[in-house]
Amino acid sequence: MQRRPGRAHRAPGRPAQEAEAVLREAGDMTEGRDPAGAPALEARGLVKRFPGVTALDGADLVCGPGRVHALLGENGAGKSTLVRILTGNHPPDEGEVRIGGETVRPADPREALAHGVTAVYQELTVLPELSVLDNVMLGQEVARRGLLDRGRQRATARAALERVGLGDLALGTRAGTLSAATRQLIEIARALVRGSRVLLLDEPSALLSGERLDALHAVVRELTADGVAIIYITHRLEEVRALADDVTVLRDGRHVSSGPVGDYPVDRIVREMVGRDVDTVFPGTAAPRAEEVLAVRGLVPAGRSVPPLDLTVRAGEIVGVAGLLGSGRSTLLRTLAGVVPRSAGTVAVAGRPVRGSLRAAVDAGVVLVPEERKTEGLVLDLPVRANTTLSSLRSVFPGGWLSAARERAAYEEERERFNIRASGPGQRTGLLSGGNQQKIVLAKWLRTGPKVLLLDEPTRGIDIGAKTEIYRIVAELAAQGMAVVFASSELPEVTGLAHRVLVCRDGRVSGELTGDEINEEQIMHLALGTGRDRDGLDPEGLDPEGPGPEGPGPEGPGPESRAS
Repeated sequence: MQRRPGRAHRAPGRPAQEAEAVLREAGDMTEGRDPAGAPALEARGLVKRFPGVTALDGADLVCGPGRVHALLGENGAGKSTLVRILTGNHPPDEGEVRIGGETVRPADPREALAHGVTAVYQELTVLPELSVLDNVMLGQEVARRGLLDRGRQRATARAALERVGLGDLALGTRAGTLSAATRQLIEIARALVRGSRVLLLDEPSALLSGERLDALHAVVRELTADGVAIIYITHRLEEVRALADDVTVLRDGRHVSSGPVGDYPVDRIVREMVGRDVDTVFPGTAAPRAEEVLAVRGLVPAGRSVPPLDLTVRAGEIVGVAGLLGSGRSTLLRTLAGVVPRSAGTVAVAGRPVRGSLRAAVDAGVVLVPEERKTEGLVLDLPVRANTTLSSLRSVFPGGWLSAARERAAYEEERERFNIRASGPGQRTGLLSGGNQQKIVLAKWLRTGPKVLLLDEPTRGIDIGAKTEIYRIVAELAAQGMAVVFASSELPEVTGLAHRVLVCRDGRVSGELTGDEINEEQIMHLALGTGRDRDGLDPEGLDPEGPGPEGPGPEGPGPESRAS
């Protein structure tokens, strides 16, 4: 994906112009350019210490108005601490912050907002019990004569939602019923309403793909055209090259370098982030063996009207599952794991049939590392030693009593095996970086001795160094004879790791690629329906040898609630 030259972009159409007009009237689109020509944001020599650790040690960041500045670094490099200082959540121990040339020291987020600094965090703050309207307008309620002006609120919220590609989302929908990706865009819409000279986006694209990712990028370009400075944190290096104007790299809380994005090829970014040369991100993978490990026949997830799926995975084979958001990738994996019941079909592991339940799947050697590791894969308040053995409790409960020595020994074994970085076996799991949390989830399930490993978005929100380690682990497990099936929205990950690729569209597997067929262009053709599908049908559903309608189409995942 090539970056468009300069800051030029197409003029917005009439709906976009109307949305911008409403937001300007509501106080959005604050002009980011300072009359004196000062940077929109300038942070110098920031230091932040916590008990036992220095999170920032002289960090610098300068962002000009109308620029996208990518803030890069491994997990634990200090990016989130820097963002929290800029937004008034943490006071710095040393250093200074200037907004538009004025020295500021925000004591809380509201004061930072008064200076025009807004953040959208990776940890979503959408309130699930409130409506879409109330979430978008939270803290920016419009009053008239002491009463809420619901008409103006609706117009403002609708305009903000249109700008992030959610113009047809019903304002009265309860936010808790929506997908995580939709809630992410609602947070960005809220930031638009609040108005910003400086907008900090912490992993805004982690939950997005396809059209919604394009909508996010379009919003970022429109905001910078209006003079807003964007601080953009992402682990997607291809996104940096496509979207950013400038780059700053942090490592171990220290400023490594800053400069225009053109000076930062991917190998330089990786080298400066991890402090060493990384020869290759994706390890070589051994050829699959002949024996069949996973055999799926006529599989249909419960509640879905989709064609039945047949799938075979051999020992040592890595199968990637690609597709756009809502295409059915996660549903496929969760059905194989017994989390989603099946209405038809059979699953067999090493020739033995497996009943359609989570317990039966685990007992048969099928385990799932879920997409939402913090809510479905871990108990964040427990120490790392306890999470490591959650799926193999019998091994640490001899005679029905917990053996602390066995639990510690199990953790130490996995720590060494996976290079887990924690202060000790008693550290609370929620304090680990995303990469180390993912290693704990992997270790937990691998202690059960599985034959089939299912991975849903295995490297989401993980830095490049941890990604490389996860890829190495997966390749080693496959080399040992494990069958691996993983779903990912990152196409370089799919093309770089998989022996074979399944592409999902509208709840069904629309295509299968092997060998030289595996490339990003072919995957996108199948994901969008612009190429020949798995059954030899063209995107209109007609047999290429002659006319005739395709069979009953899938219902696919239910749409979000829409405005009538």
